[in-house]
Amino acid sequence: MTYYDELVKNCPPVKGYMAGNKADGYAERVMEAKHLSELMRTKRPFCFLRLGDGELKHLLIYQSNRLAEFDRSQWGDGPLAGTQHCGNSGLSPKYAERLWDVYEEADYVDFHERNWPIEHLVPILKVVRKPGSCRNPSKETSMIFLTWVEKELKEYCRARRIGFAGAEARLLEIISKTSEFQQTAAPYWPENATIFFHQPREDGRNLDANLELVKDDLRIFCTTNRLDTLFISLGSGAKIIGFELSRELGICCFDFGAMLRALTYSGCDGNRVARSPHYPFLFRIPFGTYMDALEKAMPNLTPVELLGKAHGQLILEVVKKEAGWTFASWEYDFSPQNVAAFRQAFEEYKLRYSKLFNSSAAAKIERAGFLHFCGKHHLTLEGRIFMLWFRLKGLVRSSIRFIAK
Repeated sequence: MTYYDELVKNCPPVKGYMAGNKADGYAERVMEAKHLSELMRTKRPFCFLRLGDGELKHLLIYQSNRLAEFDRSQWGDGPLAGTQHCGNSGLSPKYAERLWDVYEEADYVDFHERNWPIEHLVPILKVVRKPGSCRNPSKETSMIFLTWVEKELKEYCRARRIGFAGAEARLLEIISKTSEFQQTAAPYWPENATIFFHQPREDGRNLDANLELVKDDLRIFCTTNRLDTLFISLGSGAKIIGFELSRELGICCFDFGAMLRALTYSGCDGNRVARSPHYPFLFRIPFGTYMDALEKAMPNLTPVELLGKAHGQLILEVVKKEAGWTFASWEYDFSPQNVAAFRQAFEEYKLRYSKLFNSSAAAKIERAGFLHFCGKHHLTLEGRIFMLWFRLKGLVRSSIRFIAK
């Protein structure tokens, strides 16, 4: 067991949802979101950062001088499995010192204490913030980006030149032009801004190897389009690039995190074929509309990758939802509304992608994982039949082993 694993093991168990309840401290978060907007309007350069569990793990391992304990899974692109969740910082130990520095120097850092186990581990982090900088005033006002997007994004961006950069940026550009998006996103979407979109090279994959090139690309994107504010979603890379570009270009950079996924209603990160670790929610996008946009945004997906992303999108329908809040990928809500949305999407999925089910050995494995999920949660007839067959095979194998003895 690694040093960080030991720290997490010794934390008190989570109570309730991983991020707590939206209602707790909501009025205080709304006020702090207004304060953050005022800082963003009046200070240049300005950089807002968040401390996710991936960054906290990175910094605590660096602080304890145990960089050898870093595992490749900390920065790899994860499994090809639309039914499994996967997330990491995207950066290897070689960026640890640089990451530490930006957390000391950023203008505003949200330490995400509402999120387990962060609230128990932040007190041992020895980052020394620069004089005059800001942070979330309390646990209740942490995870402010959720409330800021819900309440402040639209008005802050009015008449500004803004950019969205991340693995879902091209998808957002396409989906934001659909009538479904324009209707459901109206309370949040800054239609009175001049908006630009930047898809990082390799769709955000291999970030550890590409970080400097990605930063150079973003510098050109910001200067060419004369951006005032850059919203950047690139894992831990967003922290380093966002802070450094804010200083080099004199702009506002906002660590946007999973909110690109919220604005696109994505079940998988743009840079991987696996479910995301958590799902901030604002509105639904119909399955067919989403997959149309995804296929245009990422035309080079292989058949099994496309199938995996379709599965991640379907499972998103039954994750617990509350507008302006987030839930972990395993925090499900099989309410009538969610199940109805899943089943409607499932019918579209069969029409569109049945030809992929047996297209390769990998596709068969991916499909089996999805049917197992459906059967386990009694969502589809196909899933229930699969689970019955799965259990019968297990019974036969057990009987054979018993007889063999």
